[in-house]
Amino acid sequence: MSRARTTGVLAVCSLLLAGVVAGEAWYVWGVSDPAPSAARPVVIGDIASRSAVEAAAQDAAAIFSVSWQDYDAHLDRAAGLMTDSFAAAYRSTAAPVRARVVSSRTRTTTRVAAAGVVRASPDEVQALLFLDQRVVAGSGAPSYNARRALVTMVRTDRGWLVGNVQTG
Repeated sequence: MSRARTTGVLAVCSLLLAGVVAGEAWYVWGVSDPAPSAARPVVIGDIASRSAVEAAAQDAAAIFSVSWQDYDAHLDRAAGLMTDSFAAAYRSTAAPVRARVVSSRTRTTTRVAAAGVVRASPDEVQALLFLDQRVVAGSGAPSYNARRALVTMVRTDRGWLVGNVQTG
């Protein structure tokens, strides 16, 4: 091979290598966090999403377990698990229920039967929870309900907090 041809081949190889290195650098450092989509609803690692789902399960069990004996204290504890905006909305919907719960001496115990991630980004996770509830009004026989809840967890400086709950 001639010296000019060798130099040309080395120049082309150097350019290809530089392109590959630039592409890798862009992929590793230049891409911002992806947004969840229908094709890829979970864009964070398994450990982070499981952590948020576990927090959602624990918080939902606490929020949906209530006793007439400490209803007001329960509202304060539950609000501490929520973002400020959701806590305000929760308090406004829970206040009218207070009289009925206290007068009927209702106790609700909630257990999370199953939980999974629906959508997840670094700052927000939606968890689908299947809830088993035992409700006792006064000295009556207990009734049992199965519900599901879509719980949105929001990452804050205080950790994962409940940002929304949709039940069905």
